[in-house]
Amino acid sequence: MTMRGLEQKLIGLSLLMFLLFECFAGPLRMLFHMAGVEFLYSLPKLFILLTQAYSVMLVFHYRKITVNGLIATVTLFYVVFISLVSSHIGAMLVGIWAILPLFLGYHGARIIMQHIREKETNRIITIVFLLSCLGIFMNIFVNYPWYNVSYEIAGMDVSSAQMGSSGGYTRYAGFFKSSLQASANVLILLLYIVATSKSKIFVIIAFVFSALVAIMTISKTILLLHIILLLYIFVKIIPVKAIWRMTLLCALGFSIFTIGSTNYYFNVSKDPVQVMLLASLNDRLTNTWPEGVKTIVNNGSLFFGGGMGTIGVGSKLGTGVYNPGDSMYLYIIGSGGYLLGFIFLFWAFYQSATFTNENTCRYLSLLLVVLCLFGLSMTAPEYPFMALSIGFLINSRVFKLC
Repeated sequence: MTMRGLEQKLIGLSLLMFLLFECFAGPLRMLFHMAGVEFLYSLPKLFILLTQAYSVMLVFHYRKITVNGLIATVTLFYVVFISLVSSHIGAMLVGIWAILPLFLGYHGARIIMQHIREKETNRIITIVFLLSCLGIFMNIFVNYPWYNVSYEIAGMDVSSAQMGSSGGYTRYAGFFKSSLQASANVLILLLYIVATSKSKIFVIIAFVFSALVAIMTISKTILLLHIILLLYIFVKIIPVKAIWRMTLLCALGFSIFTIGSTNYYFNVSKDPVQVMLLASLNDRLTNTWPEGVKTIVNNGSLFFGGGMGTIGVGSKLGTGVYNPGDSMYLYIIGSGGYLLGFIFLFWAFYQSATFTNENTCRYLSLLLVVLCLFGLSMTAPEYPFMALSIGFLINSRVFKLC
């Protein structure tokens, strides 16, 4: 086996392990806890680290780097530098650990493109998709034993899985770690099915299942994205490059809206339906986003950011106060400022230079639309499947080489 062949094997194994561990997080975490081997749940990320180390070693061995690779290297060094200057090294490491699937998506882009229409790959994705949906549907009638089972890893409390609520309504999680991850991950799997399945009937069935999952998890953003998906399926007039670049322009607008959110607010009544529909948005506008902006300014600047750990999972360690961000744009500006945001815009724009109107490119443009809209209200890089998608998109030019 060649060195490149071994790299492909490592990436393939990492992708498969990642898929299974994320889609069946609840039962796997509970089983590992019962066996006293909780550390095993970190196996996918450890494999990602191994894969990245081997891929970097090959770059030095062959003394060859792509333009995407050069941009990635400069971006990574920039974020690490800003983090070392403005943040806590522990917070930076926690932040990088949280977004490791992004690196897997970047290095796995080629192998995903190569296998995107293979029957064996499609069969695995289809089975995982159907089991994931079934787990959520059954959750209505069955209270799974892994909910609210908690344990400690490295001094931090970790739960196997959680069911939430909104406006008095239960948000089911099925086999996933949370209801939000359930709806987001099922949607990403649906996008793959839409792009690869030759059966229109199965695409419709999968679409209905995914929409029901969004309803049962009370994921308003994900449900809205299903409408966008319908436009993709039935409207193919707009050129791919136009869709891609209009989406990037919208992403710039979303960033401005998020940073300027201190100027927006509204009152929410105690009506359960209104609470379910508007309470989370109101909380972001009046608390999460304004506090996030203040944290960035206090720990750095809006232009350069405050480094990894300013916003998101590492913020408690980095700033002393946890701020989830609830926005991909706030997270990016918090990590590397406006400068990092412009780097990502240029990087994403560069990917579209060689795009055509074929189905693969349309799938990529749809994935970008979904990611940018999801990121308006969620810290997308810290959602494993979304992080994987980000890495995949910023290296999507490789489809021409597959």
